[in-house]
Amino acid sequence: MPNMNDASRKFLAVSDETEECMVAMVFAAMRAKAVSADLIVLRCARVPGLGGWIGLDRDISEDAKDSARLKALKHIDAVEKRVGVRAELIVSEDDPVDAIRTLVNRDKTIKVLILAAAPGWRPGPLVSRLAKGKPIANRPIAVTVIPGDLTDAEIDEIGGLAG
Repeated sequence: MPNMNDASRKFLAVSDETEECMVAMVFAAMRAKAVSADLIVLRCARVPGLGGWIGLDRDISEDAKDSARLKALKHIDAVEKRVGVRAELIVSEDDPVDAIRTLVNRDKTIKVLILAAAPGWRPGPLVSRLAKGKPIANRPIAVTVIPGDLTDAEIDEIGGLAG
C-alpha cells in the first residue's frame, strides 16, 4: 500500500459568503490534521466586467481578487486559530463550480471536497449546483457534505478532535 503523506493528499474547502462555509472549512481542517494531509481553501472573486474598458476592467478585477483574498484570509486565520492547520489559499475569477472542477482536475493530490449544507439541511447553492450536471472531476474524488449548522462541540465530535 502506498505511503500517504501531506504531499500526496489534500482536502479542499470553499470560502464564500454563506454562513455554513466556516463549518466546512473547520471540519476539513480537522480531517486534514487527523490524516496528516494539506488543506486548500478556494475563494472565487466576483469580477464584474464592463467590457471594452480594458484598463478599468483590469483594475476592477484586481480589486475583486484583493477583496476575495482578504475575506478568505480571515476565514483561514480563524480556522488556523481553532484547529492549528494553515490552509493554502487559491483565488479564482471563475464561477465556483468551474473553479472547483479546474482545480481538482489540475491537482491530482486533492482527494476530498468538503462542503456544508445550508442550515436546516437544505442544500446550499454550491451543493445544489454540484449535485446536478457533469461530474466534479475527470477522476474519482470524495465529496463530503456536512450539516452547516453544527455547534463547535458537534464539529469537534464528528471531526475527530473531541475527547
